[in-house]
Amino acid sequence: MVRITQNRLNLSFYKMTRPTTPIYFDKINALLFKIACIFWLIVKLMGWRMWTAYRLFPTAPVFESLDRIPPVIHVILLILSLLFITLLLLFDKNKFIMVGLLMIEIFSCLLDQNRWQPYEYQCLFIIFIFIINTNKPKLVITSFIFILISTYLYSGLGKLNSGFLHTVWVQIILKSFLKFPSNIAGQHYIYYAGYLLGLFELIAGTGLVFSKTKKIAAIALIIMHLFILLLLGPLGLNYNNIVWPWNMVMIVYLYLIFIRRQESVTKFKYVFIGWNKLVFIAWCVLPALHFIGYWDGFLSSSMYSGKAPKMIICIKDTSKCRQLHAFYGKEGYKICNGQAYIELQNWAITETNAIPNPEVRIYKITRKKLEKKYAGAGLSFYYY
Repeated sequence: MVRITQNRLNLSFYKMTRPTTPIYFDKINALLFKIACIFWLIVKLMGWRMWTAYRLFPTAPVFESLDRIPPVIHVILLILSLLFITLLLLFDKNKFIMVGLLMIEIFSCLLDQNRWQPYEYQCLFIIFIFIINTNKPKLVITSFIFILISTYLYSGLGKLNSGFLHTVWVQIILKSFLKFPSNIAGQHYIYYAGYLLGLFELIAGTGLVFSKTKKIAAIALIIMHLFILLLLGPLGLNYNNIVWPWNMVMIVYLYLIFIRRQESVTKFKYVFIGWNKLVFIAWCVLPALHFIGYWDGFLSSSMYSGKAPKMIICIKDTSKCRQLHAFYGKEGYKICNGQAYIELQNWAITETNAIPNPEVRIYKITRKKLEKKYAGAGLSFYYY
């Protein structure tokens, strides 16, 4: 009788203490990995022209010597990238394919800095954390969560500036989307209420850190993403559709990690183990440098922050650049004094379905190439 009771106690103790967490983590990690690959495949196909050199919009390589790379190499890299991502959907634990994809993407991004999109950066690191944490599921999920939280924290901080109020809050949300008249949108209490959006994202992102608040924070962020989809989607402004799937996949991540999953096992000390330190540096340290101008906004989760510079191209003689006619602005632009003009961001979206990386150093490369290619057009360039 005593032996039977003892055996039952031992069995019960085993059930309570057996290592089920790694199995769970393997399942959730595998699911997150496949979702990330599907999303990556979709945005690659949506913005495929940005990944080629057969386009009018100039490439901006990291090194000038990379301009000598034939355009066909860009296409080959794109095809290989799509192939490797597809293979990872079938063989998600194949480290050789992961490393190959990572190398292809890095080399392709060196050929054009406009490919340094926020979602590309995120996907690169998702692949990276799976490569460096083989058979370490806790480290994978912790780094994944760290990337998500960093995204929301820096995105929220990036919106706390006057450029966001004027460009995104007033012009895009209040006037274009909600159809507020100028006299109402310009009132102080409405104008400065735009800061609440940045604070909302910042507070919700912080809420993901703590077990007691992570679920409500995730729900709040899902609502935010749904609003963004409504704002930029077909029912709203129908603009920049390449970010639609990004908002959708972020909703899926939030649901799977913070709502569906009940365990509280995240320990951020894992981010400081081995190569995961690079994740900490890339997603915590380097984005902070963006606020003093030493790191790209797109690599700092700073999209739609309202502070990214834009470039206007004024054209004196349109007969010397007839190829660009499809990208001309429709309304007059004061700075161009009635001349034809092109807004670089609209040109990029129209031709490649992706926003250019809004850094002045990249604009300067673009300017140099356009001045050389259309020497007789009398091009003038303005940043604002």
